[in-house]
Amino acid sequence: MLVTPCLFQEQISLSERQEAFLLERLPRAWNEESVRDALRGCGQDLGEEWRSKVLLMRSRLGTSMGRALVASATHMPDVVKELPWGTVYRPMDRADIEAFVEQCERFVHLSEDLRRVAAPENFLRVLTITEVPSNYGRKDIAHILKERCNVTVAPTDVVFRFKRWGRQADTCYVVCPTPEAVDRCVQEIQELAVPKRVAHGSLFGAAFLWSSRATLFLSDPALDFLLHDCKTWVFTTGWQEDMTEEEFLQVLHQLRFYPVRAVRHPIAADHSSSFFVKFEQMEGFSGAKRAMMRFRRLKWRWRIKQTVPFFAYPRRIDVHRTGEARHEDELSDDDSDIDEPVHY
Repeated sequence: MLVTPCLFQEQISLSERQEAFLLERLPRAWNEESVRDALRGCGQDLGEEWRSKVLLMRSRLGTSMGRALVASATHMPDVVKELPWGTVYRPMDRADIEAFVEQCERFVHLSEDLRRVAAPENFLRVLTITEVPSNYGRKDIAHILKERCNVTVAPTDVVFRFKRWGRQADTCYVVCPTPEAVDRCVQEIQELAVPKRVAHGSLFGAAFLWSSRATLFLSDPALDFLLHDCKTWVFTTGWQEDMTEEEFLQVLHQLRFYPVRAVRHPIAADHSSSFFVKFEQMEGFSGAKRAMMRFRRLKWRWRIKQTVPFFAYPRRIDVHRTGEARHEDELSDDDSDIDEPVHY
């Protein structure tokens, strides 16, 4: 008889490890007192020191994102039956709590972080990492870059993208020390296996990270009102430093591009010129989509390295207007097929 020894590992459910619970999709008009009163109506009294037990995620403008962390080890999923329709309940252990608190801090300072990433000297030093698990933080990404790529970055140089309701997206941007460090990271982080939950090792399986130079950042007062709501702009960079807008348009006409306008912007990182090019329409012979296809062919024909940025689709980010219930930079359903990179 063949006897196979089995190793049994004690598993503790999340409800037993719970130290708090997260309520999501709450009405944005609610504040901390509203959460306290709603829980009291459900039979959950937080006591006199309830303010230290409720953390409401807010934007830099003080607007609630409808996500509230409540410090309570009592597992009570039925509380959502007494809360507004659509409210989501999720138990949180210590690792989840730390991740949520960090997300709240990063969400408040998101504008400052994006402005720092968009500094002129960082134009060629931004690395884009995708498929990042939602529980990862800045230190986790910095640790991966140090261990796998031998690139040291400060945790403050890691900026995550956020989706609607204040949820952390699966994309982050890293400001590397040099452009060469970005190239090294792009080579190493291609389907790189990492734990899905960094606090628990390989217990929850693996996720696979991808990296590229898929995102460029620019910030300049002269560009604040350039794009407006028009979606037929195309951005191209790497042109001669002293090239003027008239000379650039002449070159495009010779290459059979037919834009209606071009706006020059200097790039201090590599002493070159970039141009925002506006086309008459999105589709068609003189459309923006066809122009991007032709720029891609030119990049291949001129033998420009794959990691060197040459063209991109420009979008305004982090613009929230008063009275908007939905913000364009947080909506995934507003992304078109030329907004987001495709990784194979």
